[in-house]
Amino acid sequence: MMDVRRSNSRAGSVLSRGTLALLYLNGKPVGQVYVKGWEDSWGLGEFHPTPDFSEYAPLYGLWSLLMHADEDTRLSREASQELSQAESQLDTIKARLLFPQNEEWVDVAQLTIDGALLEWKEY
Repeated sequence: MMDVRRSNSRAGSVLSRGTLALLYLNGKPVGQVYVKGWEDSWGLGEFHPTPDFSEYAPLYGLWSLLMHADEDTRLSREASQELSQAESQLDTIKARLLFPQNEEWVDVAQLTIDGALLEWKEY
């Protein structure tokens, strides 16, 4: 994992470890994210939810539980189907990150939250 990320061609910014972002889900601010680094095309951050995240917490919690359900064995057919349904529901949530340091908005194509670890992939 790299500590400093790519130069964002849209805004010319460099996002480094510790940069603050605000997470918005369906237009509502739901927490703060501190950039930890990048792994391939995924951004990694430490997530600090606000009370408004409680609306989304059950779905992200279910996804996390299913991802770790059968870590030592192959995922059962039922768990795999439930995981697929949870991921489909997560895909309906419009996620955006605001980097207040330079007032840059980033549209997020995929977002996962696993405990305090938040991962995102940009469009």
